[in-house]
Amino acid sequence: MANPPRAVRERTFRGISAVQSLSGTADSRGVFCPRVLSSNRFPEAFRMTPATHASKGFSMVELMIVITIVGMLIGFGVPGYRRYSQTQSLRGSAENLVQTVHLQRSKAMSTGQDVVLNFNTSAPYGWTSVSQGRSYSYVLPNGIQYTSANPASLTLGRNGRVSTSGTVVLVNNLGITDTVSIQISGMAMVR
Repeated sequence: MANPPRAVRERTFRGISAVQSLSGTADSRGVFCPRVLSSNRFPEAFRMTPATHASKGFSMVELMIVITIVGMLIGFGVPGYRRYSQTQSLRGSAENLVQTVHLQRSKAMSTGQDVVLNFNTSAPYGWTSVSQGRSYSYVLPNGIQYTSANPASLTLGRNGRVSTSGTVVLVNNLGITDTVSIQISGMAMVR
């Protein structure tokens, strides 16, 4: 079949497009492409209608998913946090003992009087420093106690030296230990 003359094609195209302007469009070849109109044949539930207002809030399913995820994170995080907290409490107590030894050593050297450091190995666990008739007590946090304190008492002399070297071993509820070493020179450190 031969192509119709150009005048016929334009007329046909124009004629189709005029008819189709109400019910559809034609492509460049003049093929009719009907427009899909909504009709009353389809129930309202099956029609796609744009939202007339922005949705506010969350659905119950979204809320339950978020609560479940947060609950799982908390459930997995609490045991790790408890272990971390107890380990840091142990480390802090050991560092506090080291700082107490350094402070009392400096105090003995500056005042020219000896300072005695007693380790309380029975409850409540802690230590007491005695100098110039005054005492300062420190109680170890809950769950921290001595495994050993050898010797039970140290004297920090006015020359900055300790009467004897010693080691203090602290332990927490998890069985983790920290050892504080006090050298005869008066220096203390956590090992």
